[in-house]
Amino acid sequence: MKKLLTLSLLVILMTSCEQNQELKSKKSKTSNNTSTIIKINQEVPNIIHIDLHKEGASHGDLLAFDADVITNNNIKGKLSGYLLTIFIPEENHENFQEKMLQMVFDFGEGNTIVVGGKSIYPNIDKSEIVENQPQLRAIIGGTGSFIGARGQISTKRNDDGTYEHFVELVE
Repeated sequence: MKKLLTLSLLVILMTSCEQNQELKSKKSKTSNNTSTIIKINQEVPNIIHIDLHKEGASHGDLLAFDADVITNNNIKGKLSGYLLTIFIPEENHENFQEKMLQMVFDFGEGNTIVVGGKSIYPNIDKSEIVENQPQLRAIIGGTGSFIGARGQISTKRNDDGTYEHFVELVE
């Protein structure tokens, strides 16, 4: 009986060690992520302001936008999104508002990249980010060929009102 108990404990210990080793292998593979970079050029966006609650800039105001996009591989698509104002500084204190963002790059046939995060905008009735100052946001998902997408996106507004997005997808 003692031998059977000892043998059972030995088998359990060995199995546990093997599973632990597999877990360590998976962690090291994921810690050395490879990434794919996609550059997306965006046309000047169509922007609609929706003034909610108080008249003028206030918490909860919504800004909706859409624009045509094209990737560095000549894949055309549409960008749609919205910004929700979450922080407006007191007069003469801060120069920037904070807004929560949700946007979707739609490349057709069910292929989308979904982005979310927070952005900083000038506090002077401007609806777009400051020119040539990139904003970093999270890629929170995707569909089709981008299913389970994760990574980050850097968005920069150009002098001419167009935008450049640098998508970094990690595997």
